[in-house]
Amino acid sequence: MNIVFKKIFILILTLLITSCGFQLRGSLDNSFNSIQIDGGSAGFTKVLKKKYKQSGIEIRDSSADKMIEIIKDEFNKRILTLSSTGTIREYELNYSVLYRIKNSHGEWGPSIKIKSRRIYSYDDQNIVAKQEEEKDLIKGMKEQIIRTMTSQISSAK
Repeated sequence: MNIVFKKIFILILTLLITSCGFQLRGSLDNSFNSIQIDGGSAGFTKVLKKKYKQSGIEIRDSSADKMIEIIKDEFNKRILTLSSTGTIREYELNYSVLYRIKNSHGEWGPSIKIKSRRIYSYDDQNIVAKQEEEKDLIKGMKEQIIRTMTSQISSAK
């Protein structure tokens, strides 16, 4: 009797998961086999190339199917609010990337700018925890920008 309930439970759980549209993240849907990525900071470019390598796209230094030039990627952090005693309460993190794609005719397309912004509270009593939170936020911002970029790059003609 207990085995029957387990099987029914697994069946119901499977139906619920598939009916809600849940889908594991797969590889990128690309119509090209190789990509050339120029410019950008070493850290950002490394993450972007890794994303493409994981999807089976070959990274080349020249003569690739798609060519991307990262004109500028920059991160800045600024104080957003202060307490009445002059201590920092909140920071604003901004990450922006400006890039362009070479089209199938060999001409560079218009520059595309993607921005990501996060605000987080700061506490002098938990400096290590807040530094880790900041690192996690920056990593998430990079990943968000890279997801947007890969989507735009794969849909570019």
